[in-house]
Amino acid sequence: MDYMKRKLEEAVRAWAQDANSRPLLIQGARRVGKTVLAEHMGRELFEDGFVRLDFQTDLVRASALFDWPTDDVDGLVARIAEYKGAAIRPEKTLIILDEIQLCEQALNSLRFFAGSPWRVLATGSLLGVTTKRRSLPFPSDVVQLELHPLDFEEYLWAFGECVMANDIRAHAVSGEPYVRHDQALDWYRRYLVLGGMPKVLSSYRQDRTFASAAEIQAEINGTYTADMTDPENGISGISAKRIWDSLPKQLLRASTKKFKYAEVVRGGRRERLLEPLEWLAAAGIVSINDLTRDDQAPLAPFNDEEGSYFKVYVADTGIMFFKFGIDAGLFLEKESRLVLASDFRGALAENYVMQALAANEVKTFYWMPSDKVGSGEIDFVFQDRRAQIVPVEVKSARNVKAKSLRKFMEEGSSPYALRLSEANFGVEKIGDSDKLLRSLPLYAAFCITQAGVGA
Repeated sequence: MDYMKRKLEEAVRAWAQDANSRPLLIQGARRVGKTVLAEHMGRELFEDGFVRLDFQTDLVRASALFDWPTDDVDGLVARIAEYKGAAIRPEKTLIILDEIQLCEQALNSLRFFAGSPWRVLATGSLLGVTTKRRSLPFPSDVVQLELHPLDFEEYLWAFGECVMANDIRAHAVSGEPYVRHDQALDWYRRYLVLGGMPKVLSSYRQDRTFASAAEIQAEINGTYTADMTDPENGISGISAKRIWDSLPKQLLRASTKKFKYAEVVRGGRRERLLEPLEWLAAAGIVSINDLTRDDQAPLAPFNDEEGSYFKVYVADTGIMFFKFGIDAGLFLEKESRLVLASDFRGALAENYVMQALAANEVKTFYWMPSDKVGSGEIDFVFQDRRAQIVPVEVKSARNVKAKSLRKFMEEGSSPYALRLSEANFGVEKIGDSDKLLRSLPLYAAFCITQAGVGA
């Protein structure tokens, strides 16, 4: 698979150049490109490149290297070098421990590399799941980063549209209309179909067919299903799969898209389905967005007695599109796309925005007033670094009025609001106040951070 530039490269470079040597752990869902990133950075940043132990394909023999006391890192490195038949030099060779969650002793060994001359980078999938079953504590003195599927900006880079990506950032700051708006929307719609899984994008880059991309998405969906139904997980695999399969229907609902246990299985209850749902979130394949009824910082989740006010999104919008089972050509052709239910287009757009905000590590909620349920709902709210509350409304079309957003702004203390739709960039005042409604095209969602738009 050919390499695609990732934003996390900057953080990995900073780690590699830090004189205070600590091991690095890159976490993320399966198939988001952790191994490819690790190997690329090994080639780029280290004179001797890298030596990789793969616990997924060579678990028994690789794990045996850690049967000795793991606090003797020099001895451990010597065993790894001997096993791989390669020289490992301090500061010159990157040691990659791939899928480290499969070997508890290897994961525990990371803490002993802190302050040593050996540079170790570990990757881990399902770490949020496996650590619950560990007998040893999670290692300290470890730098942790998380890799997500490619966001829209990384996707543009992958297809040689770096200028467009830079232009979108500039217009997100200025609010001025973008002359290549319709072209950017075309790229955005293709992203909804493809998503950000590297192998899916690599397949599409090679032959430009959505059929081959869908085959990879089917494989990834199958991998996720196999993971969640593995009897070793200690959860109800049947319940986890039912939750996973219910998500498209949950997000298609015309009223509030609040997750409903009863739509997973007839008579579904929280006590039966909560653990499998938490497993899916810990595995990184879904994102949970809680309800808040706060309109001032600090935002906190609203907790009723049943703890049942939240939404669930698929972590990759391309996998979400695949799960709907709709032909890509039907969606991308203008005339046929408009025939599709607006709820379908809205569900895709909302899922896409959640993915973009999660990739930027923006902690979000959805909002409803305390005296209503399902009325006046705002898709996302978050607090920025100045403790200002920023409401975000998502629309899948160009003609939007944002009534709920305007009401929230008129009654609250937020200095500005964001409306994401297929309309071009723009800025307008709300009523007679100095508060601003900033219109962003959906493709610019990657510009939203807790430091500000375009920051």
